[in-house]
Amino acid sequence: MSGRATSTPGGKPPLYKIVMLGDSGVGKTSLVARLTNPDRPLNHDISATMGIEFDTQMLDTPQGKVKAQIWDTAGQERFARVLLPTYFRKAKGVILVYDITNAKSFESLSERWMAQLNDHSNADDLAKLLVGNKSDLEGSREVTAEKASAFCQEYGMEFLETSAKSGDNVLTAFEKLIGIVHDRALNAQSKSKGGSNALPKTAEKPAESDTVKLDDDGNSAADGNACGAC
Repeated sequence: MSGRATSTPGGKPPLYKIVMLGDSGVGKTSLVARLTNPDRPLNHDISATMGIEFDTQMLDTPQGKVKAQIWDTAGQERFARVLLPTYFRKAKGVILVYDITNAKSFESLSERWMAQLNDHSNADDLAKLLVGNKSDLEGSREVTAEKASAFCQEYGMEFLETSAKSGDNVLTAFEKLIGIVHDRALNAQSKSKGGSNALPKTAEKPAESDTVKLDDDGNSAADGNACGAC
């Protein structure tokens, strides 16, 4: 994890918004914490995300460094219903996370999360990656890699197993997704009028607070600051 990208002097890297989906307790927040602070001991008492939180991280791709703005949302249904429209706005990629020791969390992907993805976004335009977390708990596995691979074939995405506890494959997972997102952006530009090779403009900086707050009507105060590639 020590080889993760750092800022490049002179010139701003493109920024892409990616979102995390999955049931509460599968380790979405722990994966982001491991990515952004790889040398810090993982806090096993991380509380459930209440609302939306985001973090920004420089990542390497074969075409250069890019910036990922990673949005993590509450897995509880009562929060998801209100927050998902804001959550998906301007998103360019999604990581669907399940717990390999919890078959229900895997079943929820097709029963709940893919439906949410289709209802609140243009799912065909989103780069998608399936992540089976908690690979360090192999002895308690309930979801086989073969079953996860079949899911990926059905929905057209790639697959990795990770461990937020050990850090195994965490950086790889985020770099794989952001690489797909960046490739799509560059390909779209090459087909655009004039064939410009310029990188995507950086997104507007989000609100200072890392937590999106809701007003009394259930609307997100950060709607106008949601980030993504242009």
